[in-house]
Amino acid sequence: MEPVNRRVPDAELGPRIAAGRDTVIYALGGDRVVRRAPDERSFEREAVVMEHVRAAGYPVPAVHGLAPGEMVLERIAGPTMLEDLGKRPWRLKTHARLLAELHDRLHRIDAPEDLLAFRGASGTAVLHLDLHPANVILSPEGPVVIDWTNARRGDPAADLALTWIVMAVFDADETGRLQKAFVSAFRKRFVRLFLDAADRDAAAAALPAVAEYRQHDRNIRPAEAAALRQLVVDVSASR
Repeated sequence: MEPVNRRVPDAELGPRIAAGRDTVIYALGGDRVVRRAPDERSFEREAVVMEHVRAAGYPVPAVHGLAPGEMVLERIAGPTMLEDLGKRPWRLKTHARLLAELHDRLHRIDAPEDLLAFRGASGTAVLHLDLHPANVILSPEGPVVIDWTNARRGDPAADLALTWIVMAVFDADETGRLQKAFVSAFRKRFVRLFLDAADRDAAAAALPAVAEYRQHDRNIRPAEAAALRQLVVDVSASR
């Protein structure tokens, strides 16, 4: 990882590949990408976590450089797990189990001592806190986990609960009734299969506290917030 003092010149950027909530990914040559923020925030903490888990054998892109407001990363070829599910829905069970396996592998890694704790938790595992199908790239060499912005130290159950929430709670107001029903049923089955392969009881116990944390996300929509509250009620009633 090479800290530098200036961003990659705009003239050297390739096509825009993807965009997140507040960052944009550009191609840089054939084997790298630039993840750029609109401000000059530091990506150093995120890069340190990525290099830490990479050294432990976990599949993440290599970090090639840092500058104010951007990081240069290894470019990973392949669709995301979410994209693959859209084209090959029959792989639902395989991908749900793979996602649970990626959680388990990550949670076996002790976090760096200076990594912030999730909500003051005492656990020592690395938590991704956004590990869902859109953040897993299915490369020819195997799955690679991206977007480590939220990484923290803590109890693995919190990571499982947050993935549960991300997959189960969504705003489908703009879809048709039939499509909404299909998407909802598809997600519910994925969540069930994921939790079957993970620690469902631990995730359920952590769900209320993680839901409270999620409610404070500035990007959550009113319909999602309502669905999240209902999820907590439903899970609590079933325990």
